[in-house]
Amino acid sequence: MVDEKQSGPLAVTEFTPLDTAGARRKIRLSPVYLGLGVVLAFAMLVFAYLLAARAVVFNLDPGSATTSISGLSFHIGNNFLLLPGQHRVRVEADGYHALDTAIDVTGARTQEVEIVLDPLPGKLMVNSGLDDIEVFIGGVAAGIAPGLIEDIPRGSHIVEFRKYRYFPLRQEMEIEGLGRTQSVDLHLEPAWGQMQISSVPEDAEVLIDGQPVGNTPLMVEVLETGTLLTLAKKGYKTWERQVSVQAGSTESHPTIELVVADGIVDVSTSPAGAHVSVDGEFRGTTPVSVEISPLREHRFELFLEGYRKTVRNVQTEPEAHSSLAVDLAPIIGRIQLTVTPPDAEVTVNGRSLGSGNLTLALTAREHELTVRKAGFETRTETIRPRPDLDQSLDIRLLTIEQAYWATRPAQISTSVGGSLKLFRPARTFTLGAARREPGRRANEAQRNVRLERPFYLGIHEIKNGEFRQFKSEHTSSAVRGQTLDMDDQPAVKVSWNDTALFCNWLSRRDGLPVFYVVEDGQVTAWDPESHGYRLPTEAEWAFVARIGPDGDAMMFPWGTAVYPPPDVLENYADQGAADIVTFVLSNYDDGFPVSAAVGSFRPNHNGIYDMSGNVSEWINDYFEIRPVRGEPLLDPTGPESGDRHVIRGASWARASRSELRLAYRNAGRDGDLETGFRIARYVDKAMAEP
Repeated sequence: MVDEKQSGPLAVTEFTPLDTAGARRKIRLSPVYLGLGVVLAFAMLVFAYLLAARAVVFNLDPGSATTSISGLSFHIGNNFLLLPGQHRVRVEADGYHALDTAIDVTGARTQEVEIVLDPLPGKLMVNSGLDDIEVFIGGVAAGIAPGLIEDIPRGSHIVEFRKYRYFPLRQEMEIEGLGRTQSVDLHLEPAWGQMQISSVPEDAEVLIDGQPVGNTPLMVEVLETGTLLTLAKKGYKTWERQVSVQAGSTESHPTIELVVADGIVDVSTSPAGAHVSVDGEFRGTTPVSVEISPLREHRFELFLEGYRKTVRNVQTEPEAHSSLAVDLAPIIGRIQLTVTPPDAEVTVNGRSLGSGNLTLALTAREHELTVRKAGFETRTETIRPRPDLDQSLDIRLLTIEQAYWATRPAQISTSVGGSLKLFRPARTFTLGAARREPGRRANEAQRNVRLERPFYLGIHEIKNGEFRQFKSEHTSSAVRGQTLDMDDQPAVKVSWNDTALFCNWLSRRDGLPVFYVVEDGQVTAWDPESHGYRLPTEAEWAFVARIGPDGDAMMFPWGTAVYPPPDVLENYADQGAADIVTFVLSNYDDGFPVSAAVGSFRPNHNGIYDMSGNVSEWINDYFEIRPVRGEPLLDPTGPESGDRHVIRGASWARASRSELRLAYRNAGRDGDLETGFRIARYVDKAMAEP
């Protein structure tokens, strides 16, 4: 309960609370005490603000700028007390762009903030008695005077004033900016003088820089910097020169004598393309428009190869437009054409004339003759009939396959000197030997294969001299005082990997794609689509070594099943090798105790040397003995992996019945004294579908 006892500033307000016994007890509060409490609380808040606030000094450019800050702040001039944190600041000054930005007040007791305002651009009022003056500031078009040029940045500028027919004025000006307008009075100096123009005949139209100004005789204004003066009159050639006159002066141009205008003759011929000469001067090919001087005759000569020359005399009037059309007379020659196959189409210069044997009556000039038929290679010839001589031409088209093989030579050479022969087998045959064949070994399991992809095979084994172009330090060594290291002896003591690396090296040297994939110097795979140099596959080697013209496989290279060889045929282990190897052919002397120079003996039935003797040869295939049943393997390259490679053929160190057979095979990976190699390659990547 509240009881009011009196009024006024010192009135006492009584509060009457209940005591514990339920009786009322009165408490009196003065307004003075309430006011003192509010003041004390405010003072405490101010004191707390002062303790937390940080001094921020704003250094302003220009110094006249004013600053306003969002939120609670105390300041004297540009010194502010601000609580730590982010504050929005707006700075303004007359003549400057206002800046509205945010600042971060840190915990430092005092910090300074630099603020520089960008001045407003200035304006330039250009006053002049002339109109349409172009104004350029710093080389950039800024406007047209007289008038106000706005938005000029404060500072020093090169200002240029230009107007046609007046000298340009260029000067440096200091622009105050700050939104202020400056004024300049402009006076441009005339850049022209006077020139008297006269002509013969008179009354020619005069043009100054392309604009007509009157007819001769005439006084015209000409720029000191140069004016294009043009005189035109019907029936006369237009006269045009660049002239100039010193500004403010007067000159007379020498009398201009106009030249009678040419006439124009449109020349056309049938057929078109004839050369046109006028009075002995070449003027183009028909159709062509030719200008000639009027009122006199001119000699026109028209010439087209295969046609008779035509001559015409032509005369025209000034500026007259006339035409000359001529049908050229052809000079005809005849060619008797015989075509095989007889239904092949014949075209001349792209125009079909029919098919088969034809008599061609053509103009005596070069023509493009084309003979074509589906399934055959198109043939194109350049022919030139002669009117004084009947000619004949026999064209035989090749099938696509014939044409393909016509471009693939039967023999090619490598850059190291060896040669390879082309083989086109298209043959199914059997690798290995029958179980009952005398001397047969267990690794000669029979496998049916078919070769269709043509290939080249080295005619000779690779020589030491050839291999040393790849590896100069190579030596084939010697045995029992007998050298194997002469340049023309086959390279031995080469591992299978070294032979593959030689093939890749030679492919790069001869511009072919490499066949073998090599990692860290070791062959890891090969690309069967590549036509780079490689080792022969076992099927290829066997085909060339064993398969005769009738398709039968030979047991021995001498063509019979008789052992030992009846005659000296190859370099085997003969009597001369008795001190080197344990088993030799008795009564057989080939003249070489070790390897012979490659090609020392006659080639086999396919024209390839040393396939069954001299040195055994590395084969591309990994070694396996698994027989193959069923359909023949097509162009096989052997197993996909293995740890040894096939070796085929006998050598100077072999003499047994088993070893001299053409089915004999061995395996290895490292080089030895009796194993060399020859190279092969596919004809090209697309051979399977010529």
